Amino acid sequence: MRKYETFFIVDPDLADEVNAVIDEKLKNIVSANGGSVLDYNPWGKKKLAYPVQKRTRGHYVLMEYAGGPELVAELERNMRLDERILKFITVKLEDRFDPEKEAARRAAPAPTVPTEEAEGKLAAVPGEMDEAQEEVEGEERPEGENEEA
Repeated sequence: MRKYETFFIVDPDLADEVNAVIDEKLKNIVSANGGSVLDYNPWGKKKLAYPVQKRTRGHYVLMEYAGGPELVAELERNMRLDERILKFITVKLEDRFDPEKEAARRAAPAPTVPTEEAEGKLAAVPGEMDEAQEEVEGEERPEGENEEA
């Protein structure tokens, strides 16, 4: 099993109900072909970098999923046939994907912010940064070079 992400742009003029139908259709294609959707993240309507099919805006969506290469081929085939999807791109994130490790990673707590005590220990290393700063400040710069670059 491999891990992929597909980024696609949907026609922005569609109603929310139609967008929900497209979402379900794509999730069902992944499930029907032996894959699993890990993350489905709609980014909303944004301006396109360049016109696509005479449109200047699009509804952006990022979908992360696991499956085999045949799943990607089927998903992209369906996206090509659906006129509501303006553009898409698929990227392979991992060659060997383990669903148990992914579940454990997502369940793990977020990293904590350093406490004042830890910050004090980091700031307690004297001299190293001061010496490096003095070396940089003491260097002569060529003419015309801005000191606050």
